[in-house]
Amino acid sequence: MKRAIAVLVCICGAAAALLWGQRDRLAPSRETPTWEYRALVPVEVGPGVYQQVEWYQVTSLGDQGWELVSVTPWVIRNDERKYKSEEMPRVITQNYLAYYFKRARTLPK
Repeated sequence: MKRAIAVLVCICGAAAALLWGQRDRLAPSRETPTWEYRALVPVEVGPGVYQQVEWYQVTSLGDQGWELVSVTPWVIRNDERKYKSEEMPRVITQNYLAYYFKRARTLPK
């Protein structure tokens, strides 16, 4: 029993030493850029009612060093509106866009 425990302790110690020796290989390189991400999405201001992202918000993030990488539809809303002269209501589609940004993260030295 003591021998089995001693062997187990030796194996665990060897595994820990092996992992400790590999820590620099497993960690990301300092030269590899890391990124931080940000999204501007439409705000729901009421039940089923959204507010578009204002263009000044997009440009202000660009001024802060954020790069625009994607624009996608966030909410697509269909409204039926009936005008006086029409018998069938018209379906009006509204697209609300989301904007995705990235910039290089500065690593602490």
